Amino acid sequence: MSKKNIAVVLGGDSGEYEISVKSGQVVAQALDKQKYNVYPIVIRGREWYYKPTPKERINVDKNDFTITVAGEKIAFHCVFNAIHGTPGEDGKLQGYFDMLNIPYTSCNHEVSALTFHKGFCNMLVRALKIDDLNVSDSVLLTSDEFIEKDDIIKKIGLPCFVKPVRSGSSVGVSKVKKAEDFPVAIEAAFEVCDEVMVERFVKGRELTCAVTVVKGAVKAFSVAEIVSKKEFFDLEAKYDSRLNQEIIPAPISETLTKRIQENSMTLFRHLRCKGIVRFDYIVTVQDEIYFLEVNTVPGMTAESIVPKMMQAENISASELYGMLIEDRKTVKP
Repeated sequence: MSKKNIAVVLGGDSGEYEISVKSGQVVAQALDKQKYNVYPIVIRGREWYYKPTPKERINVDKNDFTITVAGEKIAFHCVFNAIHGTPGEDGKLQGYFDMLNIPYTSCNHEVSALTFHKGFCNMLVRALKIDDLNVSDSVLLTSDEFIEKDDIIKKIGLPCFVKPVRSGSSVGVSKVKKAEDFPVAIEAAFEVCDEVMVERFVKGRELTCAVTVVKGAVKAFSVAEIVSKKEFFDLEAKYDSRLNQEIIPAPISETLTKRIQENSMTLFRHLRCKGIVRFDYIVTVQDEIYFLEVNTVPGMTAESIVPKMMQAENISASELYGMLIEDRKTVKP
């Protein structure tokens, strides 16, 4: 049987560029070379290219997403999406592949765009009215509107979180404890995105659960607890093992574990997710579960949570990534 050509797209145009490059490199190295011809494709702005050697660079033909290597035109059976942030997590790249009828390993363009916008995603999850799931109060702001700090603080309270609505890895996110720090946090968030969400702080433990499809059935994996040594699980804490502790499985009751897994699988189905997706929560001392966000292109670096979850399930990286590719219908280039 001939091997399939797999493009691993990495990079992107967000503050998560370097993380995405690492994720893509891990995926490319782990994929079974007996089954796949693997081509890491860097995407950044208008520059899309494959580097077979450090000194060689082959541009992608964007008309059909192909490359030409040694005179041979290479088309792809499937794309492994490892781009965090834009354009790989917000639906832009997915729309492009949909138009070319090339399968890919992540959610489609509609789901990606909706879930990447934290404010819209919260609205949808709240509207689903899942019995065992809460969503914290929030206010959406745009850069061209007048911001009345006192009104927002009165409604949301302190402490609160200020977040760009379209960003990942906590880029531009601030925890605000004092009213005088609110304008600085808003300014920092608007540097990342033209829309900002101010969200009520919920005190509790941060738990996360990954979900995918295994042999046609939706499956939730081990629940993990994230313990940050910083004020919250920010960008630095996420990728510096000295600043966080990820406990897998989370030291919680079997009942709570099952509740989180059931909520995660319910969200996966209702949001029409594909590939492997990670759902983040805050759980209060009363065991109330609050939805935080969904990560439709979770990190795959050595420091990332999902690969550690897979290890806890005795699933190898090669097996996981191959499973994500085989779950998608490949095409004949």
